[in-house]
Amino acid sequence: MARQTLDESSPLIGRFDQSFLIHMIRDFFVLLVLVTVLEFALKAGMVYYTFRTEGPETTREVAADIADNVRSIMRNEGGPVAARTVYPILETNWNDLGYRIAITPSPVTTRSIEAGFGFTPEGIPRGDWPDAVNNTATLPVTAEPFCLACHSEAEVGDVLGEVVVRRDLATDFAEWIEDMRLTGLLSLGKIVLHSVLLFVILRARLEPLLGLRAVVSNLARAYGGLTHRAEIRTADEFGVLARDLNLFLDRVCRLMEELDAVLQRVVAVNADIVAIQADLRDRIDCLTGRIRHLERSAMLSAKAEPRLSQAWFDAARRAVADLEARATDMPAAGGAGLADLLEDLRAVVGNAEAQIATSERVFADLGELGDESEKLKRAMAEMIRLEERMEGIVETGSVLVQRIRPPDPEGAGG
Repeated sequence: MARQTLDESSPLIGRFDQSFLIHMIRDFFVLLVLVTVLEFALKAGMVYYTFRTEGPETTREVAADIADNVRSIMRNEGGPVAARTVYPILETNWNDLGYRIAITPSPVTTRSIEAGFGFTPEGIPRGDWPDAVNNTATLPVTAEPFCLACHSEAEVGDVLGEVVVRRDLATDFAEWIEDMRLTGLLSLGKIVLHSVLLFVILRARLEPLLGLRAVVSNLARAYGGLTHRAEIRTADEFGVLARDLNLFLDRVCRLMEELDAVLQRVVAVNADIVAIQADLRDRIDCLTGRIRHLERSAMLSAKAEPRLSQAWFDAARRAVADLEARATDMPAAGGAGLADLLEDLRAVVGNAEAQIATSERVFADLGELGDESEKLKRAMAEMIRLEERMEGIVETGSVLVQRIRPPDPEGAGG
């Protein structure tokens, strides 16, 4: 399952309760508590398992042990009298060990003791035992040859009584709880001690990480320089991380130096471009001025020359037409010479008109050339403005590089 990511402006970032150290100790504490609870649960399960598997056999062994004690008492001549004193002690001892016991005399034993000793034997009465999950063992006590001295009415092999032993499951759990009280206190102390030790160990081992955090925080500040370096205090993963961070910062510094060198070269090239643009601008201004001056001079001279005006051409055409009219009235000899003169005049007028048309086309080309020079001048002005903007960008980049680049020790010392 993907972990939820936090926004950079989240108020949870940097809070004390969100510290890695606090999270680690809290998780370790909870884990120890869960392990302790699981351990107690397993021990409780073992108590129940032991009760079910080994409890019946243990109860039978206890019953056999009590039966042996009864036989040992009866070996004495005053056994029945001694039993009245020893039986309460047996009951108390086995009750302290968590067993309920009962010794019930048989009818033959009762008759024999009443006849021989003058009292009715009670053994250890069963009493009012509560209903509960338990393991019960019943073992009969049979007569042996030495028993016949007191049990006069019995024969060897007769049942003189029976021993009943009972072990409740609640008793085992009560003993388990009693043991768990001390174990629980010790476990609680162990958990607290382990948490404190973990805090001390983590604080010592995380010291290099805190140093890295301080370095990264200094680097993350606005316009912070790249002069900060992490101290390599250990040879573990934190030391490797500090070394890699320093190598990364060194590489960034080298890139900044290369960028600064490129910006310096751009500044130098930009200065050359500015010088060339200034010379080119002066030449374009001079050329544009001369073209405009030549255009105006040609137009003014054309307009100021009366022989090249339209009126002059009209007068010349009228004169040619008048000469043609007179030539028709003159004799043939004189008319032939006048005709030649008329042809020459027509050729002169035609050539003048052609030259005027050529001059007008030249004047139009001069005008277009002047317009193109004006456009070139405006384009040059746009280029100058772009160069100024580029110079501003280069200056901004140089200032940024100077802010984040570590200072030169030699320059600082000089």
